[in-house]
Amino acid sequence: MCVIHGGVKDRELRLNAEVENKLVSSARKGDRTAYARLVETYSPRVFAICFGMLGDRHDAEDLAQQTLLRGLMQISNLRNAQRFGAWIAQIARHLCIDALRRRKAQVPAPSSDAGIGDGDPEVYQRLEAALAKLKPDYRMPLLLFYFDGRSTRSIAETLGISQATVQTRLGRGRRKLRDYLGSEDSDHE
Repeated sequence: MCVIHGGVKDRELRLNAEVENKLVSSARKGDRTAYARLVETYSPRVFAICFGMLGDRHDAEDLAQQTLLRGLMQISNLRNAQRFGAWIAQIARHLCIDALRRRKAQVPAPSSDAGIGDGDPEVYQRLEAALAKLKPDYRMPLLLFYFDGRSTRSIAETLGISQATVQTRLGRGRRKLRDYLGSEDSDHE
């Protein structure tokens, strides 16, 4: 039913409020085509949240799928159709927190490659590895800002923090990312 996008080229589609309200209303009535349009619009955001919190591409794809399926099953519980984006993001965060709790309770297994496909370019691999080293507090805003094309205001709303905190985390995250990528360059020389 849905395809999860995860690259820089796959920008989130934008819906105006009126169209989004109509889609949510139709999806509540069982229109799967309307929900598919919402999935198409919000799957990059959901994936970015999951990847930002989990740091593993495969786990993020799985939980993004679960999030979107749960959204379909529970769309009748959504009180305000204009808040669909924040609502689906909250579902994603809760599922990721549960997954992190389960992961923490399990005996850690050695991890191989961070789930990067064989065909991905080396630059993307280095970037993904550096992003995985960041704490979720820094990784999430960076992914939402750069990979999802979101504004700091939108990120603040999604994460439930102030816009100033988002800006601070973006700045610190960029510096840490530069440090990680810079240290890898010196390791290769």
